[in-house]
Amino acid sequence: MQWAKWVKWGVVGTMLVTPLWAQASEKPTAKHSAVPIPEAKTEDLYAGNSLNRWMPKAERGDIFAQYVLGHMYCVGQGVPKDMVKGLSWYQRAADQGFAPGQLALGTMYYNGEGVKQDYTVAAKWFRLAAERGYDRAQSNLAAMYMNGTGVPQDYTLAIKWFRAAANQGYATAQYTLSRMYSDGTGMSKPDMVAAYGLLRPLVEKGNAAAVTAMKELLPKMNPDQIKQGQELAERIRGKNRLNKALDAYEKIALR
Repeated sequence: MQWAKWVKWGVVGTMLVTPLWAQASEKPTAKHSAVPIPEAKTEDLYAGNSLNRWMPKAERGDIFAQYVLGHMYCVGQGVPKDMVKGLSWYQRAADQGFAPGQLALGTMYYNGEGVKQDYTVAAKWFRLAAERGYDRAQSNLAAMYMNGTGVPQDYTLAIKWFRAAANQGYATAQYTLSRMYSDGTGMSKPDMVAAYGLLRPLVEKGNAAAVTAMKELLPKMNPDQIKQGQELAERIRGKNRLNKALDAYEKIALR
């Protein structure tokens, strides 16, 4: 099955094994947090004596400060690199419900960084962040359901969470969802129109994986399917439009 050839790279390789620091160093947004996020560029967070700046706040329970300290220790930013200490600060932020901290903690458990590898615990933290609406966590949780890693394999839940992340504009989830449609994974049969509709917006943005996938997809489609795919792609473009567009398309396709 074609799916088995690309799943390890296409899902795990690009979502769960992406270095944690590429995720954790990005400044989270307020919508993923129960607390306000300081208005500052990421590089400004580590200006000057960062440890003296953030440690007092973190010890007083400031969630964002705990998250920043977790990143500092994990990458050795202004402090000696210490994955265990980094994990402990991420843990404090995660325990208070801070979704970026939950995502970072889940990734550390998934990769076995600073802690014994534990896919079940990783899935737990991804789920908590996913339920708060964090697109990367939703995509990671979907990948775990698709592969049966840390959770029972469940394609229906994988599709649900990939759609949730893709609906927010997360390209990796949208690409993977397209591949699921093209291969018919978790579905009664492949759907090239839906696969095309999901891929095209990514191709237009120059996504290399999507460009390659589109080259594989087009020879399998007839002109009418391509036209339908183009129409679906037009409805999908932009955030928070994907689910509505797919639902409407699938209702028509099932007639």
